[in-house]
Amino acid sequence: MTEEKNWENILLRYKFAKTMLEKELEIIIGDYEHRTSSHPVEHIKSRLKSKESILKKLEKKKVKTTPENIKKYVHDVVGIRIVCSFLSDVYDMVNIIKSSKNLKVLEENDYIKNPKSSGYSSYHLNILIPLYLEENIEYIEGEIQIRTLAMDFWASLEHKLQYKLPENIPVYLRRELYSCSEEVKSLDTKMQHLYDIVKKYTDN
Repeated sequence: MTEEKNWENILLRYKFAKTMLEKELEIIIGDYEHRTSSHPVEHIKSRLKSKESILKKLEKKKVKTTPENIKKYVHDVVGIRIVCSFLSDVYDMVNIIKSSKNLKVLEENDYIKNPKSSGYSSYHLNILIPLYLEENIEYIEGEIQIRTLAMDFWASLEHKLQYKLPENIPVYLRRELYSCSEEVKSLDTKMQHLYDIVKKYTDN
């Protein structure tokens, strides 16, 4: 098998895994919404890393570009971002995904309770997605990010700014970005409080 054909097979498997994950999320979230009559998800975005992005990541880690190393070092070839309305919705989504019989959680990182030094907040789940190929089941890794609208707003703008800035970002800019993330955190907390009050009235 040629190297090009080998890459086609690898990327095709990840493409199938992305489709499987999208369908699984559509079902388990749809079931949750039907049972609870709530709609916690604002929107869902999905993407598949390109061959070029995968190669760059492997080169950055200084490892060979082999299929084994893709599985070993690149954990987010399949990426899903779930954007929720409120903080409580984020944790509801985490529990829904963890209860799925088809997805296996490998690792989870709560960057909401423990934000990154930059101020980045989100909940990350690294999961295994089953692929039923011929008579075998193959598991492909993917990453799910779950965050609020406010967190997504900050992360999207911070990402754009990072691309425009030099590698060594001035300290005062880092401080300003972190300060903005704290304001986002405060906003999420206030909106959750208001949501809890409204929910209390509607439940009664």
